[in-house]
Amino acid sequence: MENKSIWSKYLEKNEKILDKNISVDVLIIGGGISGVLTAYNLNNSGLKIALVERNEIGSGITSKMTAKVTLLQDILTKIDEKDLDLYLKSQIDGLKILKSIIEDNNLDCCFKKNTSYLYTIKKSNIKKLDKIKKVLEDNKISFQEENPPLSSIPVVSSIKIDNSYEINPILYLKQVKNMCNNVQFYDHTNIVEVLKEDKKFIVKAENGNTITSKIVVFATNYPYFLKPLFFPIKVKLEKSYIGYGKPNFSTGKDFNCINIDKDVHSIRFYDNKMIYLTGSKINASKVNDAKNFLKLTDNNLIKEFDCMWSNIDLFPSDYLPIMGRIFDNMYILTGYSAWGILSSHIGSCLLVSLILKKKKYLKYQELFNPRKKITMKKFVNSSFNVYENINGFLKGIFAKNKLVFYSKDKAIYVSNDGYCYIVKRKCPHLKCNLLFNEVEKTWDCPCHGSRFDLFGNVIAGPSKYNIKVDVK
Repeated sequence: MENKSIWSKYLEKNEKILDKNISVDVLIIGGGISGVLTAYNLNNSGLKIALVERNEIGSGITSKMTAKVTLLQDILTKIDEKDLDLYLKSQIDGLKILKSIIEDNNLDCCFKKNTSYLYTIKKSNIKKLDKIKKVLEDNKISFQEENPPLSSIPVVSSIKIDNSYEINPILYLKQVKNMCNNVQFYDHTNIVEVLKEDKKFIVKAENGNTITSKIVVFATNYPYFLKPLFFPIKVKLEKSYIGYGKPNFSTGKDFNCINIDKDVHSIRFYDNKMIYLTGSKINASKVNDAKNFLKLTDNNLIKEFDCMWSNIDLFPSDYLPIMGRIFDNMYILTGYSAWGILSSHIGSCLLVSLILKKKKYLKYQELFNPRKKITMKKFVNSSFNVYENINGFLKGIFAKNKLVFYSKDKAIYVSNDGYCYIVKRKCPHLKCNLLFNEVEKTWDCPCHGSRFDLFGNVIAGPSKYNIKVDVK
């Protein structure tokens, strides 16, 4: 069994590293689905576009998602009622954009229609589903009250819609990227600093090369350059655990489903096998990787696992994506609350409308505004995020793992073959002590989600730097 995503095998291994200073009109930082879609939508604008990614393009959150395409999202029960209708409309528009790109360009990305269910196993949550039924009715989306074909799960109430889809996100991203013939793509290019000088941005890469740009778009899961927006306070990170393999039952057809209860269970199928997500926990203080990976087997839904992996999603305090203008000529796409496919489509179109000064999609500008006012509910949630970050910091200090030796400033892991991996113990982002993920063999930050491979190379999260130790 492999400890990496089912989608990882579709990633391209080619490297085109930024090896010189360049000047562009628009620089996109982040090579996931949000960044590539923004590049696609700007491709024929006449502007000079570049996109940089610190690892392989598509290797971040895009390669680790379950990739369900549905309007029945569990966060619908958490979004404020005054925002719910407009949010659902944004997802409907996102689905139209996605289908149009695939159909107009005849893309082959395993995109097919299926049935979607949103359910609960608790009677106390039935009223929450009733609220979703009302907003579906208001938007003329037909649904049925029917349970998913899961005899092992005690469903008490459920909604079913037929207008849902599944997709291979990496095959889709690669084909969209290949249509961006007017965009310069650079992977394995780590950005460490963004400065504003004379109405232009000077963007510095770790290798010493710079990019001068009139406009900068942040399309990373964690916007690590944006200290003025206080992201560590305004958002929380949730870590979930995902497995892929042969299911223990046969339904005769593919479907996808997710529940609205505290203990999340998410299911979809790909290539006649099941993708199952569970064990979602707040990353800062409630994560036990070994224990949570075992949860995948507790429900006996998958007979034999081909692979397992984890993913970290960013949740804003109001569960609404953060998409739009931050400052003059600086934009952002992030905070999808684990539902990034449709939001990335509408978000990239919104950004392009703002950049090119067009009116289309501007009706969503205030809903997703990165600088909107903080309500009392957001303030309370933000206070909780601070508490959790402190817990995560303390968890790192008192970390113990029988596979790891700790010194004052270093951590050492000795593999079964006797190879010794030595790294710096603290995350370069905000100096939290790292935890060792013994399943995926990574060094993980319990505070803000930075992740590093065994050698200390940063692979995810807000850290701009590696934790390598030069052993002489």
